[in-house]
Amino acid sequence: MTSTESNPKIEILPEHIIDQIKAGEVLERPASLLKELMENSLDAGSTEIHLHLVENGMDLLSIEDNGHGMTFKNLPYAFLRHATSKLKSFEDLYRLHSFGFRGEALASVAASARVTCTTQPKDLTQEGGKIIINGGHTELLIAQQSSTPGTAIYIKDLFFNTPARLKFVKSKVSEKSALKKMIYSFVLSHPNVTFTIKWDDKEKEIFKACEPGLDIERIAQVFYSRKTDISNIVYSEENYDGYRVRVYFTKDTHTTPQYRHHYLFANKRFFQDKSLHQALLRNVDAFWKFGESGHYVVQITTPAEDLDVNVHPNKIQIKFLRSDVVYSLLVTSLKAGVKKSAPQMSFEASGPTPSAPSFFSRDENQSFDLMNLQSNDGGQEINENSLFQREFNRFETPKFQRIQNEFVIVDLGKPYLIDLKALMLDYFCDELESFTASEESTGPLLISEPFKVLKGKIDSHFDNLKALGFEFDRLNAEYIVLRTIPKFLPQSLLFSLSEALIKYFERPKIETFEKNSYKKYLEENFSNVFFTDIPDSLIEKLIHSEAYPQCMVELTSERLKSLFK
Repeated sequence: MTSTESNPKIEILPEHIIDQIKAGEVLERPASLLKELMENSLDAGSTEIHLHLVENGMDLLSIEDNGHGMTFKNLPYAFLRHATSKLKSFEDLYRLHSFGFRGEALASVAASARVTCTTQPKDLTQEGGKIIINGGHTELLIAQQSSTPGTAIYIKDLFFNTPARLKFVKSKVSEKSALKKMIYSFVLSHPNVTFTIKWDDKEKEIFKACEPGLDIERIAQVFYSRKTDISNIVYSEENYDGYRVRVYFTKDTHTTPQYRHHYLFANKRFFQDKSLHQALLRNVDAFWKFGESGHYVVQITTPAEDLDVNVHPNKIQIKFLRSDVVYSLLVTSLKAGVKKSAPQMSFEASGPTPSAPSFFSRDENQSFDLMNLQSNDGGQEINENSLFQREFNRFETPKFQRIQNEFVIVDLGKPYLIDLKALMLDYFCDELESFTASEESTGPLLISEPFKVLKGKIDSHFDNLKALGFEFDRLNAEYIVLRTIPKFLPQSLLFSLSEALIKYFERPKIETFEKNSYKKYLEENFSNVFFTDIPDSLIEKLIHSEAYPQCMVELTSERLKSLFK
C-alpha cells in the first residue's frame, strides 16, 4: 500500500455532487418529491392546487397553485440549498407553523431532473419570473409578469442526472400507490383547499373545497369516491388542555393493504407512528374481522411548541412533548366512537401500547376477582364452571380474558387456560415455514418501512428474507426499507416481527431460516411482543381453530389456585 492510499487527502466535495447526494436523501421516490412540492404550495397560502402526473411522475410531475408566488429577485434563491423563508433562528424549529423549512427540496430536484418554474407574486404590480434548470445547471432566468398570482413547477425526466436512484424506484403499481397515499394525505388534511389530480391522459379527479365543519364529506370522497356515503364512517372527538384528537373510522373492512386508507395527522402534518397505529387496531377490533382492517383518519392538534418534526429528513416521523395526553385522548375517543356505534359489543382494552408512557402501564384486562378463586364466605370452594360462567356473563359477547398478560382464559363449554406465548410462537413460526414452501403472494406496503441497519451481514440475507415474504432493499449505508410482507402478518406486528427477523439473520453462524432456532430466538428475545401487540381477533381465531391443543389445558380449581400463588 502506498503512502497516498494509507493517508488519502481529504477534499471538499463539489457543489453539484453535494446536491446529488442531497437529492438521494430527500427524494427517495416520486412520492417524496410530490410531498415537498405540495407542502410548499400550502405554505404559500394556496386555496387551489392542480397536479398532473405522467408515468407516475417519472416523465412529468407538475404542480400549479394560486399561492402568494415569488418575486423575480427571490426566484433563483428558491433553488439554493438551505435557503428558506420559514426560519430565522434555531428556536423556530420548535414552534413551526409551516411544512417545508429546510430549504433542500427544490435544490435536490433541480440537481436530478429538468425543472421549469414560473411564478407571479400576489401583488400583481411586482415582477415574477421564469427559471429553467437542467441537472443543476441554470439554462434560463428571465423576469415576466402574469395576470394571476401563484407558482407552477414542471419537472421532467426525474432522476435522469442521478441514474443510481432509478434502481430504488419500484414497480408502477408500487409507485402509484405511494403517490396516491401522499396525495390523499394532503386532500384529507386540507379540506378547505380544492385539489385536482390528473394521471397521464385520464380525466381529472376533483376534490372541491369543503365548508368548515364538513370534513367528513371530504373523508367519504377519499374512502368511497363519493361524498354521499358518510353513514358508514364513525366519528369521535376528545379534548384536553390544548390538545384535541379527532378520529374517523369505517365499519367495513378490506382484505388487501393497497385498498386501505390509514392516516395519522399532527397539526395537519401526515406522520407515521407504529404504537398509535397498533392502539387503533386493537380498539377498533370489535368492528374489523381478523386479517382485515377498515379505513381511518386520526387528526391530532397540539400546541406548535409541543411537537418536534425535526426528527428525520423525510419529516414523517415526529415526537410529542406530551405523548401520554395524545395516547389517552386517542384511546378514549376510539372507545367512545365504538361504543356509540355498537353499544351491544364489549370494548375492554386489549393491553397497553408497547411504547406508550406509564399512563398506560396498568393492566386493564385483569377482570377476575382473585380473592373469590380461593373460597366463599362459608369456606366452600367455588365451582370453577359457575365462576367462569358468571365472569363471562358480564359481557354481552364474551370472547376471552387475559390474565397476567401471559395467559388467556376462555370459556369453551369448560374453562381453558391458554399459554399465549407458546400459542403465538408456534403459530408464527409455522406460518413462516409454510410460506417458504407455498406459492402465497405477499402484500406490498403503501409506504416503505425503514429500519436502521448498518450495511453488513444482513445484506447477504435479503433473498432469505424475501423467501419468507419480507422484501428489503438497501436505501443507504445506514437504512434498509421493507417493501412487502406476508399476508398472514397482522399490521400491529409488522415492525416487531420484521425487526426480529433482521436481528435473527444478523447473528453469527445463521445462514438460512430454521424454524426451531428462530422459535428459540423469539422466545428468548422478543417474548413481550406476544403479550402486547397481538390482535384479539387473531387470538380468538386460533383458540377456536383448535390447531394448537398443546397450548391449551382445561382449567381446574387446583390449577387456578397454583396460577395465582
